[in-house]
Amino acid sequence: FLLAVFHVTDLNGNKLTDESVINYIEQSLALQSLGSVHYGQPNDFSGSTALELTGTDRIGLLSEVFAVLSDLQCSVADAKVWTHNGRIASLIHVKDSNSGARIEDVQLISVIEARLRNVLKGDNDIRSAKTSVSMAVTHTERRLHQMMFADRDYERKPILESVPTNSPALVTVQNWVERGYSVVNVQAKDRTKLLFDVVCTLTDMGYIVFHATVNTIGDRGYLVCSVPILDHNRVHE
Repeated sequence: FLLAVFHVTDLNGNKLTDESVINYIEQSLALQSLGSVHYGQPNDFSGSTALELTGTDRIGLLSEVFAVLSDLQCSVADAKVWTHNGRIASLIHVKDSNSGARIEDVQLISVIEARLRNVLKGDNDIRSAKTSVSMAVTHTERRLHQMMFADRDYERKPILESVPTNSPALVTVQNWVERGYSVVNVQAKDRTKLLFDVVCTLTDMGYIVFHATVNTIGDRGYLVCSVPILDHNRVHE
């Protein structure tokens, strides 16, 4: 039995007073406790084909991707896109425009993959573009995390340098050998889904988070995660 207590505010740091918002949160968490994931209106993509795309980000890229899909008679049911360090990861759910059914024609899938790969390659990075088709139902944001991690976007030099900040993110690791675990301390500007991103990153690295505490002071978030003993050489790779 798991008991989790979260102290939350709105984006402006104020206490939640809107009963409709509170009821919505309660209903959403109740659904998740039963193994469901619920964001806004529930979406069913079980009858669609999932396209996974990674490549170099640039102006007009999505427009070209959707133009190709339209030309191939693919109807877009949903699309999520993440960008980081000049890289893009996208998960697009499509159906056949004529029948409204999942796209299962092997030849058509090959054409879709090839044409989208050409769009993603662009003119400068011809070896890093990837396209694939997945029939499995997955958590969209979790899958985007995995795609970005596999693309190793964090190793690439940003195309556009970010604006310097007086409060950069700070990550430290302490190995408590006698207790059999490591403590990962993360200090960063608080934002939506910061905890989700941290846990997903540690999970993608092969570490299981068996305990964590979260606190916010002002606009800063403080996360402390306990994981099995970390290899410092691997952490700094």
